[in-house]
Amino acid sequence: MNKKQFIHELEKNLKEISKEDKKEILRDYEEHFSVGKSKGRKEEEISKSLGNPKQIAKQARLELFVSKAEEEKSFRNIFRVVFATIGLSFFNLIFVVGIFFALFAVVIALLATGFALSISGLALSVGGILALFVNFISLGGINPFIVVLAGIGLASFGILFTIGAWYLGKGFYTLTIKYVKLNIKIIRGSK
Repeated sequence: MNKKQFIHELEKNLKEISKEDKKEILRDYEEHFSVGKSKGRKEEEISKSLGNPKQIAKQARLELFVSKAEEEKSFRNIFRVVFATIGLSFFNLIFVVGIFFALFAVVIALLATGFALSISGLALSVGGILALFVNFISLGGINPFIVVLAGIGLASFGILFTIGAWYLGKGFYTLTIKYVKLNIKIIRGSK
């Protein structure tokens, strides 16, 4: 594969990347060819030593997605990283995807549970307060003060639970980024 074919194939596979990043990557590989030619190497030899343009593009996309996910933490960015990682290795596709989505679902479920506990506690407190001041709510013989305190306790527990789930989610996000970086190092080491 000559320089023109290599660069064309690389550019074709650099999807979902900004024009600036794409230009920078292409410029880097054109420079590889320039340096190689100045040392007397043939274009075919240079392109062979650089590797498969399709694989290079996947790796470049993944590295850009990882840096963006580190800068701006969001669900969209972490999913882009995970799906870019899947494309790099069969192992990730078979084993890691299921584990990732299971853990992601657990974190979301924990957040939802904490939120539901908080809302339930607030509703219980409001019901107890209404029972104190207005006699139209029957608590079945239970002291309204106990209901208000139980509601405050449940809401407090729900808030703490949500905070804990949030930090667990942040840890999961960080571990996902570290796993992807490890994948990149392994893939680079295999070349």
